Amino acid sequence: MLLASDFILNGGCRPEQAFDLYPYLSETCNLHSYKDLVTPVMVPDCDPFDILLASTDGGDEEQKMPDFSMAAGEFNSIYRNEQELGQWDGVASCFFLDTAPVVVEYLQTIHGMLREGGLLVNFGPLLFHFNCAPMRPGETPECYRSRLSHLDQRYLDSIDMTYDDIKEVLQKVGFEILEESTGHTAYYTANPRSMKKTEYSCVYFVAKKRGK
Repeated sequence: MLLASDFILNGGCRPEQAFDLYPYLSETCNLHSYKDLVTPVMVPDCDPFDILLASTDGGDEEQKMPDFSMAAGEFNSIYRNEQELGQWDGVASCFFLDTAPVVVEYLQTIHGMLREGGLLVNFGPLLFHFNCAPMRPGETPECYRSRLSHLDQRYLDSIDMTYDDIKEVLQKVGFEILEESTGHTAYYTANPRSMKKTEYSCVYFVAKKRGK
């Protein structure tokens, strides 16, 4: 994912020289037609650099070019440090919060990154990527951890939270919820022609960092 993003964002290809990808070749079930297997996807369909240039409004590109960068690594380890504290006006999280083993830690990190009055804009489901198998009836915590000791420790430390839980944590961490809505349909890597799709009913909210 990182290599592909770097290739596209740093001028590795442009729409007029797009690559034809065939992501559905291995899907042999839920087909209307075998033609669906060879439906191409053009990458990229737009030029990220042109989008950035458009934001300069034709002015001095050297001075107005947005500060755009990419960081690889674990979110908390990168952004929970003194250099990032209070340096950001906003954080947009899309299909992201549920990638945390403990969502509370992500929200604390984002709160620390933001300036006073800064915004967190979130959209996505609560799949919880580190969701772990439940304890068996009569199983002690020690036996449970021993049985799953082969897993990454983050699976054992993970906490699955409801949206109501997250809203309460937002308030206690230091956010004020300005907007929220639920039930937004979003498909995940779906073939538009397939008889089967993964569909999420997502939540959306905007939260502002409260002043001291």
